[in-house]
Amino acid sequence: MFNLGSSAVERPPLKDKDTVSEEDVTVVSGTDSDTLRQRYAGDGFCVTAPLFHPEAVAAALDAAELVAAGGTDTGMMPRLHEREAGEAPQRLVKIAEPHNASNAIRRLLRSPEPWRVIAEIVDARMLQIWAVDLFIKRPEPSARANIGWHQDGPFAPYWHGNIFTVWLALADVSVDSSPLRYVRGSHRLGPIGKADLFRTDLDPACTGFPMPDGFEWDEVAVTVPAGGIAMHHRDTLHASGPNRTSSSRYSLAIRVRTDRCQVEGNPIQVAHLSDPDLAPVVYDQPDRVPGSAAR
Repeated sequence: MFNLGSSAVERPPLKDKDTVSEEDVTVVSGTDSDTLRQRYAGDGFCVTAPLFHPEAVAAALDAAELVAAGGTDTGMMPRLHEREAGEAPQRLVKIAEPHNASNAIRRLLRSPEPWRVIAEIVDARMLQIWAVDLFIKRPEPSARANIGWHQDGPFAPYWHGNIFTVWLALADVSVDSSPLRYVRGSHRLGPIGKADLFRTDLDPACTGFPMPDGFEWDEVAVTVPAGGIAMHHRDTLHASGPNRTSSSRYSLAIRVRTDRCQVEGNPIQVAHLSDPDLAPVVYDQPDRVPGSAAR
């Protein structure tokens, strides 16, 4: 950890291969909802053992490449394709609403048991998926395909209340295959501004964020098994670095709202909220007592 105030900071040397510390970031069983809830509340994120069925995860992994290649088995197409800057071969694939084009991804998203665990973590009576992003990071040892430091909340200012991201690994994510990096406790800062996702310099001194004096930048990398999740608060700072392996890294960033969340106005980004295929309600227990086990 080091102090990151409004003045310039001295960046400590990172470990081998420019990785960051993994200490104290352990994968927790989905049956230990108390520990997951405490880590989510205290750190702004938590990491689970596999929650989604391996066959459904494998089918969605196959579908990811089909969607990336422009295929569809639903008759619909994703909302948007994005990529890193430059004309070189694409190393970072970002596709908005991949489930528009894939029944396998839709089936994975609707798996009921994981959402009961997630409902306990955020103490919700209802969970609805309102957006999904597919990320594929091709092997790339340089910083070219990095995802820059950002919070998710400023990209969705039309939501008021409890939204969060479930980052689902479609294949094992190791310390070398571009794991998510979190700044522990950064969700307590609240919204600090919209950032450039494709800014590749991950030096914390170069974020451009107005960080308060005395804030300790405690950066950790999280490894996630296939079917497991890294789940984070809307205001948690996170990023990802290079994929130094020989295989692509696949994940779904699933954007979720709870019953304690309302949308302001009629933003086009959530015009599909009433469509059960594109914005499914994946957990709905209106009589659940806060703090009780999800059913």
